[in-house]
Amino acid sequence: MNIVQGIFLKAKKFATGSQEQDIYAAPFISAAECHGCASPCLEEDHPHYPSFLKINQDRPLLYSVKPYMRHVLISTGQEDWEPHIDGDKNSLAYHLSKAINDGQTKVKDGNGNKEPGRILLTNSSRKAENWNGPGWQVVILPDQIVVDNVTPEQCSDFFEAFLKPEIGSVTLDTDNESQVHARATRFTAKRWLPKAAIMICSHKKRDKRCGVTAPILRKEFIRVLRSKDMYGDCKGDVEIWMISHIGGHKFAGNVIVHRSEGQAVWYGRVEPCHSQAIVEATIERGEVIRELYRGSMNGSFNQEKKTAW
Repeated sequence: MNIVQGIFLKAKKFATGSQEQDIYAAPFISAAECHGCASPCLEEDHPHYPSFLKINQDRPLLYSVKPYMRHVLISTGQEDWEPHIDGDKNSLAYHLSKAINDGQTKVKDGNGNKEPGRILLTNSSRKAENWNGPGWQVVILPDQIVVDNVTPEQCSDFFEAFLKPEIGSVTLDTDNESQVHARATRFTAKRWLPKAAIMICSHKKRDKRCGVTAPILRKEFIRVLRSKDMYGDCKGDVEIWMISHIGGHKFAGNVIVHRSEGQAVWYGRVEPCHSQAIVEATIERGEVIRELYRGSMNGSFNQEKKTAW
């Protein structure tokens, strides 16, 4: 039995079928193979989190991610939010969460009570590009879509246009804005083209651990990316977004690496000295660091599952 099979069998009781497929297909490497530190890092001269933070080092990370098929991120320009982002009835998160829940219920009812793939909704620190309108810019992954000027009143139509399972992936012009229609609403959408996004949970009002670890991680990721000339706004660069609660605060720092190839890799117990290994192994080579791995978006490593939405 190899190491990957051992990890799989230990956590198999927590896995769904799609997760089982992905774990066998994922290109695992060890932290030692990518010259990364152990978890937790024991090197005294490396940057560390404050000692008062209680990070769980005992529970297994593998399969601590609920299966999901899409990730929808609202570009708020903020780095912290109320404990529950959908608790404010004036927020886009409230209306979008309701539209997703209502839409998924209708999909389930019309499909023999079969549960549709979960859609993860978070706020992000991503700053929206300028436009003349009252709404928010929303990113949809793995579709690589940015939708402009989404308002609370349009959320049901947004679900119909972009998130219903049967629509698959929306076809857009690679270089120009496209118009996508749903009922009476016309959305302006375009492709999101960076090489990758590093998403770090920074939701301090939900749990202090992520609020403390996130800025430290971001600083180190920026240092590593700048040393490789990979950080910025140019096509092919890597973006860093702070995001709201994704579960597993006890495993802070929590990081999702989304690659433009449609892969989303979740890491937990990430320390600053892991940043270079994550950039080089996961972003540059598409490899997964076994000791930090929590899970992935469904279909990240299993192409058949990716298209079966």
